[in-house]
Amino acid sequence: MNDVILGTDGSLQDHHGARIEDPLRALGARVSLSPGYTLRSFMRMLVDHPVLARLSEFAPEFAAKSGSWPKADCWPAGLEQLEFSRVVEMIGHPGPARLEIYHTLRGRLSSGEGGGEDVEIKGWQVEMLLDVPLVLGQLRHVVFGDRVAEFSFETVCNLFEFFEGVLWQLAFHGTPRECALRR
Repeated sequence: MNDVILGTDGSLQDHHGARIEDPLRALGARVSLSPGYTLRSFMRMLVDHPVLARLSEFAPEFAAKSGSWPKADCWPAGLEQLEFSRVVEMIGHPGPARLEIYHTLRGRLSSGEGGGEDVEIKGWQVEMLLDVPLVLGQLRHVVFGDRVAEFSFETVCNLFEFFEGVLWQLAFHGTPRECALRR
């Protein structure tokens, strides 16, 4: 199995469309997201395949919370989509250089709101983002702090990288409601 298609209903399918019952066998498969895939789809996958919760320390908490979240209309105004991307960054000039590869989960504003601007999503609670479309964004290439805009690559990741990367990013985005400042 080379590809795994993540369905909007939380399902996992092989490249022929057959349902994958054991997600652990698909961890190394390249991820494709079904049209209309959202964070809600991701949470359904987490709940429907509880064995995945063993892969991340953040997974059990999100699985437990997901049942109490609103069932629809969790899409902030002005936010067009969420993008999961890989970043390749060269760091350390003039000292000893190193290469870091990591994933990000960021928002893209609607054209009318910010001209398609790339934004942090940490200001929103996770449950406020559940119905925003989630896509694989472009790979970002950073060389010693300078973004190289002319290079654009497709982000390719396997199921484990996608699963762990999304959960890792969500763990740091948003603050608990109890800590939010009210006006």
